[in-house]
Formats: sequence, structure tokens, C-alpha cells
Amino acid sequence: MKKAYLLTIFLVGLVVLLSVAKAVLQNSLSTSGIYLSKAQQEINYYKTQNAILSEKFLTASSLTSIIREASELGFIGGNNMMVIKTSSPLAVRP
Repeated sequence: MKKAYLLTIFLVGLVVLLSVAKAVLQNSLSTSGIYLSKAQQEINYYKTQNAILSEKFLTASSLTSIIREASELGFIGGNNMMVIKTSSPLAVRP
């Protein structure tokens, strides 16, 4: 009879302990969602900034942009192309 009484007390105590543990874990998981949401917002912000900077870089490094800036700085466009060939042929025909 004493064993049944101890077993009942042990099982009731175990149920109470597991219920408290479950409540604590659910509380910690619910509050960690807030931090996860903030981190996701920061990730989205930095992805947007990265896309904007990539577009600015591609615009600045485009050939038309470089030509425009060169003309603003006073460089003269070289429209005359001259090729000087000074090397001799590798094999001479007989």
C-alpha cells in the first residue's frame, strides 16, 4: 500500500515538473521569435543596401559613364586608330 502511495506522489510530482518545464520552454521560444524577426528585418535591409550599392557600382564602372567623366575632365577622345606592325613573319615562303 505504501508503494502505491509513493508511486502516485512521484507521478503527480513528475507531471507538475514537466508542466512547469513545458511552460518555461514555451515562454523562451515565444520571446526568441521577436529577436528572430528583428534579425530577419536587418538581413532584408542589408540585402537591399547591397543591391543598391551593386547598381551604383555597375553604373559608375560602365563604359559610357567613364567616357562622360573623361570628357568632363578634359580628356580628348581618340577617334583615330593607328596600328604599327613591326614584327617580321614567322615563316618565309620560298
